[in-house]
Amino acid sequence: MRILIVDDNLPSLQSLSLVLHDLGYEPTPFEDPVAALAEARTTWFPLIITDIRMPGMDGLTLLSHLKEDPSTAEADVVLITGHGDMETAVEALRRGAYDYLNKPINARELAAVVERCAEHQSLLMENRELREHLDEAVEERADTLRRELESARTRLRQVTGIGEVVAASPSMSGLLDETRVFHAEPSVPVLIEGETGTGKEVVARLIHYGESGNDTPFIALNCAAIPHELFEAELFGHEPGAYTGSRTGGAPGKLELAGGGTLFLDEVAEMPLSLQPKLLRVLEERCFYRLGGVKRREFKARVVCAGNRDLSAMVEAGQFRRDLYHRLRVGHLRIPPLRERPEDIPVLAGLFLQREAVRKKKRFTALSPDALRLLGRHPWTGNVRELENAVERAVLLHDGPALTARHLSFLDEHGMVDAPVPAATGQSGTWQLDPDNLTLPDTPFDVEALVDGLVRKAVERFGGNKSRAAAYLGISRFALHRRLSK
Repeated sequence: MRILIVDDNLPSLQSLSLVLHDLGYEPTPFEDPVAALAEARTTWFPLIITDIRMPGMDGLTLLSHLKEDPSTAEADVVLITGHGDMETAVEALRRGAYDYLNKPINARELAAVVERCAEHQSLLMENRELREHLDEAVEERADTLRRELESARTRLRQVTGIGEVVAASPSMSGLLDETRVFHAEPSVPVLIEGETGTGKEVVARLIHYGESGNDTPFIALNCAAIPHELFEAELFGHEPGAYTGSRTGGAPGKLELAGGGTLFLDEVAEMPLSLQPKLLRVLEERCFYRLGGVKRREFKARVVCAGNRDLSAMVEAGQFRRDLYHRLRVGHLRIPPLRERPEDIPVLAGLFLQREAVRKKKRFTALSPDALRLLGRHPWTGNVRELENAVERAVLLHDGPALTARHLSFLDEHGMVDAPVPAATGQSGTWQLDPDNLTLPDTPFDVEALVDGLVRKAVERFGGNKSRAAAYLGISRFALHRRLSK
């Protein structure tokens, strides 16, 4: 640390310089206070030690000049006082001096004062750096917090059932694009239709969370799981004493709990017919009353409904209100069954395999070609849920670098894996269905008619069971349907 020493007494000046040099500091001595002030204004000295009584400019005047100049204001000033200068020393402290030393100067006291000044200047330097970089530090911390928040939202979406969503088929890719549109319009009700296990709730959560996440509630209500007599209270809530057995303080319903988020009504076809007009009124007027209540409550949430029954047929049969049905269909999504989108089977199976291998600490990293062929020709009547459960079971029971058809043998209830190659009879005798050793008839033939005949024979062979016939022929059930509908 550089130290400026100002004293008109040359022996005292030289003595101070020698002691400070021995303590490891860099002293710069000046006999003239005016010259010392000029030097302090051009060169930074963290500590200035000056005598009080000097000709031309005394120590108090020098102190005043140092504290008034921005270039020297933060320097620590220590005054050297003689006998009878105590009042002057106290005045110097009031004017901003850091400390004072009495003559004759004790080397230990000098070392202690200089050490305290060094610590003080170090703290001042740290404070200056913090002030200079405060905005940068705040922005860096804010950026860190934003990343942590996004990571937390991602984990939340995974916990609540979203996680990674994959789609390879054009129909599902288009459907995912529509969920983004509906996410941006929370006032539009959405009806999701599809078979059991197609992932209707996952699509509902996609509509709620979107791509950037959503901090508002996602409230799910399974309409098929609520007794009809309790359905209204469950949906609208109730006031104290609204009915026998009601809670003492009343309770909010799902409409209220959804707040500004999403109310998901699963199996909406099971909603009591008597309550459907009340739900329609909520959608139209965006308000509701608790059961037994008189206070009008605002409804802000979006409504997403799902069903695996044919609602249009129920409307025609008088089992579902037409006006509510058309109101819900403002936003309408139909999830195709897995058998109609075979392109999604490999990517979904790969996603489930990766997830289950991590959860169950297995080595599986890929699906073998024979496993993919088996999965591709399975009927999947339980849709995505069945596929997910099948992969989970295979990973639970087996281990290895790749999941094979052998690991999925429980799917082969009708001889779909490693079935023996049958023989068939052509126009000129018996020929084998072996591509590498195929005996063709001598006369020309219609290959399309032959394929159609093979398909019909396969269906007859299995008593009209199209799933077994498709598996027998090594094609998808959808492809079999197309061939039969020609």
